[in-house]
Amino acid sequence: MAAADRFQIIDAHTHFFSYTWLNKFYQLAKEKYKDPQEVADTLSWELPPKDPVALGAKWISEQDKYGLQRQVLFASNPDDAEFLAAALNAYPKRLIGYFMVNPTDKGARNQTLYSLDVLGMRGILLFPAMFHFHCFADVAYTIYEEAASASASVFLHFGNLDIPIFRKLGLSSNIDLSYSNPLDLKQPALDFPEINFIIPHFGCGRFEEALEVATACPNVYFDTSSSNSWIEPPLDLLQIFRRSLDAIGPQRLLFGTDSSFFPRGWRRDIFETQFEILTQLGLSKKEKQAILGGNIARILGIKL
Repeated sequence: MAAADRFQIIDAHTHFFSYTWLNKFYQLAKEKYKDPQEVADTLSWELPPKDPVALGAKWISEQDKYGLQRQVLFASNPDDAEFLAAALNAYPKRLIGYFMVNPTDKGARNQTLYSLDVLGMRGILLFPAMFHFHCFADVAYTIYEEAASASASVFLHFGNLDIPIFRKLGLSSNIDLSYSNPLDLKQPALDFPEINFIIPHFGCGRFEEALEVATACPNVYFDTSSSNSWIEPPLDLLQIFRRSLDAIGPQRLLFGTDSSFFPRGWRRDIFETQFEILTQLGLSKKEKQAILGGNIARILGIKL
């Protein structure tokens, strides 16, 4: 991958779909499936290894294969942070961890403190549409207070939220998009200027609102991850990049792929598509480096 060889790449959006994470879905659907392996087969996935360190090693192999420096991995379930932490401890210079929390849970503050202070997570994942809270609500502010104290980033998913594993397994996801407007972030971002707030997928179908918030708040970033299949004509991904760059500049875009499971592994196709767009838009090498790894390194306080 010649393009990657010229840059220090940190993928700011990947998922750590552990064995325990997949097993939770088996427990939800076990009347349909005999074991976690059958769930994995239904999804056309490899069954993740039971040892989270072994799963971490698979991601390190992907990094080595494609020339990545590091990646941010998400514990994509509120109970999965400890399993991700085992992989982080094994590969502390290559893997960076974010954890999911449900702010409406009574133990959310304690979970946040534990995940940040004990497990060493660097970012917090919040999904308002999944857990039915507004990001300006008091329960969310409790999480922001701990994020500010720990200098942790806060990732907030807005816009469309489609979770394919629920659909493929015939499970209800209970998503409520009334909580999913990026404009809800404007006041929290103003109230916590020290926090770096990250909106994935350019707002995922709520681009105009996301752009309005990011333009008004210099601590709001976009991540570029996934195929961005939410985009509909007359817009295309190149135009989304152009408008984002015009509004907030290259210093607030974070490259990501949304890579998640094996055998697919790291989404090289996403990288190549986005790198070609950056080239078409005439970005300098310095600007490309910022998007591909420099910006996430800066906001997390790590060296490339």
